[in-house]
Amino acid sequence: MYDTVIVRYGEIFLKSDYVRKRFEDLLARNMEDKMRRERISYKLYRKRHRLYVKTNETGVVCDILKNTFGVVSVSPAREVGSSKDAVIEACLKLAKETIKPVESFAVRVQRTGKHEYKSRDVEAEAGGRIIDALNVRVDLENPEKTIYAEIRDDAAYVFDRKIDGPGGLPYGSQGTLVSLLSTGIDSPVSSWMMMRRGCKMLFLHFGDREEIKDVVEKLASYAGAELPVYCIPKDEILEKISAHAGRYTCVVCKRFMHRLAEKLAQQENAYGIVSGENMGQVASQTLANLKQINCVSMPVYRPLIALDKDDIIKIAREIGTLEYAKGGRCAYVPDKPSTEARDDAIKTAEAELGIEQMLEDVKDRYILKQR
Repeated sequence: MYDTVIVRYGEIFLKSDYVRKRFEDLLARNMEDKMRRERISYKLYRKRHRLYVKTNETGVVCDILKNTFGVVSVSPAREVGSSKDAVIEACLKLAKETIKPVESFAVRVQRTGKHEYKSRDVEAEAGGRIIDALNVRVDLENPEKTIYAEIRDDAAYVFDRKIDGPGGLPYGSQGTLVSLLSTGIDSPVSSWMMMRRGCKMLFLHFGDREEIKDVVEKLASYAGAELPVYCIPKDEILEKISAHAGRYTCVVCKRFMHRLAEKLAQQENAYGIVSGENMGQVASQTLANLKQINCVSMPVYRPLIALDKDDIIKIAREIGTLEYAKGGRCAYVPDKPSTEARDDAIKTAEAELGIEQMLEDVKDRYILKQR
């Protein structure tokens, strides 16, 4: 039925000519990497503000590209000539195949280039032909079915649906960040949101690699690239922190995680850290405790900081990471965790722990060995 996939992007169009070309090139490369990985036979070409994929596997390609950062929407389409008769015939043929007798419809035409007709001419004539052939009614305000035609210079693309993509910027266009990835709901969403803005991601996880394998694979499906993961056994570290920090355990633990993430970022030439913290959600995420956790010199990005939990859950469900979240309370959370950790108490606990030596030991034992 279809022979082409139309790929639309959004804010890439607003960039300067040089940046737009660079982002288009990167988006095209990311798309091609995904399609090659699935052994798709295709030809990719460009026209102004659009990418086109010529293929006999339009359904599979749409499924792949609708989850690609930078893509606003995709449409399986038929490519025909740009003469008025060719476009009208293609609209009529698609209408016969897709519009049910009880459905209302509209024809929408966009046109770029010089032609001997106007877009409204095609809409009116194609609509009239469809009414005569199918005996269906027009509804220009709220049609149940829409037949679209995008006419671009010497070619036209006729289709009947637009499939939303994630939007954002092409993956890899903004440099690398280290994400603190847990088994919960929040951190995969925060990682996805920064990936959507073009950031390459590498993960630091305190726990077993197997427990985050599925969520990393899900996030990698959007990136179209392997996502490096560094895993640190947590029990030995948390037992030490808990023994010395008491009700400040969660804050000291988060400070340790952020400082280790900074060391990893410096090692891998990353520009900052991503955290899934959300204002007031748990004791360690009060405003006072977040101030204590901000103990590193590089930027820490918290894209979820002002979202309600319901909003985060909704995003997790939409992007497909919610099903991999594992509940349960951390065994080392104190019965009455502090919501306003004191500077002197944190410094005392970390001095007793020998926190700097702990960081170096963990880096040497685990991070360097996983490079």
